[in-house]
Amino acid sequence: MTAQDTTEDTLVVTERAAKEFKHIVTQKGLPETTAMRLSVKGGGCSGFEYQIDIEHNEADEFDIESLQHGVRVVIDMKSEFYMAGTTIDFNDSLMERGFTFKNPMASGTCGCGSSFSV
Repeated sequence: MTAQDTTEDTLVVTERAAKEFKHIVTQKGLPETTAMRLSVKGGGCSGFEYQIDIEHNEADEFDIESLQHGVRVVIDMKSEFYMAGTTIDFNDSLMERGFTFKNPMASGTCGCGSSFSV
């Protein structure tokens, strides 16, 4: 069985976020086929935490995969349930630098924006 394909409207990675991920992959000398693995884990001050990892393996039957702005994006089906409709962006300002998550499913978020509740 292979990974399911999804459309970009389910989970959106902005061009800025994709560019930063590509930059990280290049800096680490990893192959261009390296994927952005998105997931949700229990924890954080609001109950759930977002996680972005570097994925070297092929997606499996429990994953949903898409190609966004030249980046292979992989998310497991359980995490996709909590992140449906989420936009992942990258902020590079004087006050804040890092990936940001705009999740319409979140009923609350922590001050740092890395954890949320539903």
